[in-house]
This record gives sequence, structure tokens and C-alpha cells, in this order.
Amino acid sequence: MKRAILISLLIFISAAVYGTEIKGRVLSGTNGIGGVAVSDGFSFSVTEASGEFSIHISEQAKFIFIITPSGYTAKRVDGVSQFFRKLEKSTDYYEFKLEKFNDKNGFALFAVGDPQTKSDLHFSMYEKSVLPDLKDLSEHYSSKNIPSVAVYLGDIVWDTMPLFEKHKSAMESLNIPVYTAIGNHDYVKELSGDSETASAYENSFGPAYYGFNLGNNYFIVLDNIIYDTNKKYSEDLDDQQTEWLSKYAEIIPPGAEVYVVMHATINKSWINNYQFTPGYAKLLKILSGFRLSFITGHTHVNSNIEFLPGIIEHNVASSCGAWWNSAYAPDGTPSGYQVFELKKSGNEWYFKTLGKDPDYQMQIYPAGSYKILPDAIVAKIWNWDSKWRVEWFSDGRYMGEMKQFSSSDPAYENDMELLIKEGKIKRAEFERGNYLKPRVSNFYFSAIPPENALQIKIVVTDRFGKQYSSTIILDKE
Repeated sequence: MKRAILISLLIFISAAVYGTEIKGRVLSGTNGIGGVAVSDGFSFSVTEASGEFSIHISEQAKFIFIITPSGYTAKRVDGVSQFFRKLEKSTDYYEFKLEKFNDKNGFALFAVGDPQTKSDLHFSMYEKSVLPDLKDLSEHYSSKNIPSVAVYLGDIVWDTMPLFEKHKSAMESLNIPVYTAIGNHDYVKELSGDSETASAYENSFGPAYYGFNLGNNYFIVLDNIIYDTNKKYSEDLDDQQTEWLSKYAEIIPPGAEVYVVMHATINKSWINNYQFTPGYAKLLKILSGFRLSFITGHTHVNSNIEFLPGIIEHNVASSCGAWWNSAYAPDGTPSGYQVFELKKSGNEWYFKTLGKDPDYQMQIYPAGSYKILPDAIVAKIWNWDSKWRVEWFSDGRYMGEMKQFSSSDPAYENDMELLIKEGKIKRAEFERGNYLKPRVSNFYFSAIPPENALQIKIVVTDRFGKQYSSTIILDKE
């Protein structure tokens, strides 16, 4: 009898903890905002017209957060958008205060791959290169009444958690909303277990998976690093997130434009016969009714690959270049970030190189730069995809399309050789599969000029019909 009473009491307590109801309101000024999705990372509620909501939270929940609706942005504290609240035992009521966000002319979203700062020196380099470029571009769009948003694609730091605070201050100086994804170097490697190791990131930036809306675009930020301890991890989505995602998908309008933001890539194009992991397979099934794209980092190389019909993954190269050793990533992509222009007429994107005009979309190498093609002029076009055209002219005469080939980048290799000569890195780091080793990519294009040619012009047309050109004068001496 006593045992039965004890079991009943434990069941009652467990149900009470798991089914704890919390309430709150989503406001803009003093006005409530209806139709806003609210979640604890396990289930959802939607605000009433008054902005009020109630939700029964999971006993495992750490946060209560909203899917920031289009036309609004959460107020920022210490650089971080307050779309979330950490759950506290002392209260069961939470308010979210939003500000109006002009969305009449669309949005510009800056996808920043792998800042990966390990030291104060690294952060200083980030602060002097990446930060002013983001700020200048956001001001450019602001002058056209287009609001900007940034999203960091993980590896904000390089296992140095105290630098999170410096990044928060940097985000605040941008004066735009900044969202973040968690990367494998954003975990506390000295701890163990995915939940504990994510604690420093969560204390700084909030939940590791959530969403926000920009116009008719639904951005879903996920955590696809399942961390163990001391840099041991796997790349996949756990059941908790896919279950949450399946519930969120029921709220998203059918056929909507959905962008999944994660640190690690879903498609590993360099692995033959790659099979999707269980979590990724579930994700693709859940989101099959939407126009789907992925924005990822992690690899430090750049690509835009349609890996399934109609599904593109934008794998954005590192903003830190080669871990702050070179202004080029190991595949030759210059340090920068991807820009998405979210328009009612259709979304477009381009790569913004640090310190360069947005029209800087290729680098031309003179003949002799590539040993495998000693007589060829080569165009490196790092944001190329299969719908681009790369054509060339010799002294004004159209010569056709340039020939695509795969290679590593001589500019990056020259940088590494100089660092070796200066004693700043070891040759073994460059040659034996270390992270600094040059990476082969397929965004190189060649043409062999006629013997008497004086001038070669290269014209590149992206998938949106925008053209970029570069001219090289041939030295005949």
C-alpha cells in the first residue's frame, strides 16, 4: 500500500514538472503581437491577438523563445537579440519586446563563416577586417532602406570561450540583429556530454536551435554538432531537434522559402557515394514540402552545390581565411562572407570579399601561374555554380567558354611558402594533411591565348544574369 502511494506521488511530481505551464506576452511598444510562434525547444504555442501565450514546458527545457516574426526584431542586450529567455524557477511569466523592422524593400542577410578566433590577436584581426566590412555594407543597404541581418555560421571562437564576450561587444557595434549557430569549436572541450559542453555558448547566445523570419523567408538555425568531450564529436541532428522541427514545419506555410542554417555541411561532395546520416535524412523528409536551401560553414572552403533537385547548399568559406595566417582560405577563396539579398521578386546571393567592392568576383592569373597549364590564363571564380557562364575574348573577338578544371590555388600556396620561409609555420603543417594544406576546388577556368593576342577579356555571368568582367594585357616582351 505504501509502495503504491509512493509510486502515485512520484508520477504526480513527474507530471507536474514535465507539464509546468508558463505564460507570457509578445509586445511591440504597448501593443501585443498575435500569431507569433513560441517554443521551449520541444513544443510550440502561438500568441493570441493580444500577444499573450501559454505553453506547457518540458522538464528538459532550458529556454523559452520566439520565432522572431518578419517586420520585427528583438531588442538587443550586449549585442545579443533577446528572442529568448533562460527559464528560471522564480517565475512562470516571460515577456518579449520587439521593435518594428522595415521590410518593405526586402532584407540583406550576411552569412559569416568561421571567425574562429583563438587569441586576443586573432580577435584584433577580426575586429580590424571583418567587422568594418560588415558595418560598411550594412550602412550601404540602410541607405537604400534595406535592413541588414547577420548570422554567424559557428566556430565563433577556437576553443577560447572568454572571447565570446568580445564578439558580443563587436556584434553590438554593428547595430544590426546578429544570430549565431554553434560550431564544434564553440563547445567547452574540458567538459563532457553535449548539453554540458554547450553551456558557455548558451550562456552567451541562447538556444542552439531556433528560428527567425525575414519577409516570406523562414530561417531555421540548427545544431548539427553532437559533442562528446575534448574535440570528439559527430556531425548530425539528434532526435530532439528533428522532433522539434517536425512540429515547427506544421506552422510554416506550404511552399515557403526555408533556409536551414547549420555549422557543418549536410552534403559532403568530396566523399563518393555519400549517404545522409539518420538525422539529416529525417530533416530532408520533414522539409520536403518547402523550397529548401542550406547555409553552412565548417569546411573553410566555398561552394554552392545543388546536391538534390532544387536544393542548394551554400557552404561559406571562412571569414578568417586560413585561420588568420592568410587572407585566402585553403581553396583560394578570399576572406569574406556570403550576402543574400531577400527580395519579393526573388532571392539572390553573392560573395563579398573583405575590403573589395561587391563586383569583385574573380581573380585572373597570367600564363605560367599553373604548372599543369603553363600557357593558359586562368580565372578563379570562388562563388561559381553550375548556372554561371565563363566566357573570354581575344582582342575583342569572342572565343567561347573557358575550360573548367580542378586545382589548388597558387596565391594561397605562395602565402604558405612565405610563412614557412619566415618561420611562422612548419612545412609539415602545410604538406602532411594538416588543416593548412591546400584544398583542391573546381572553380578554376582556363584559356590559351592566340600567339599574337594583345588583350584578353573574361566575362562571367552569374545565375541571376549579372555580369562581371576583367581584362588582362599580355606582355609580349
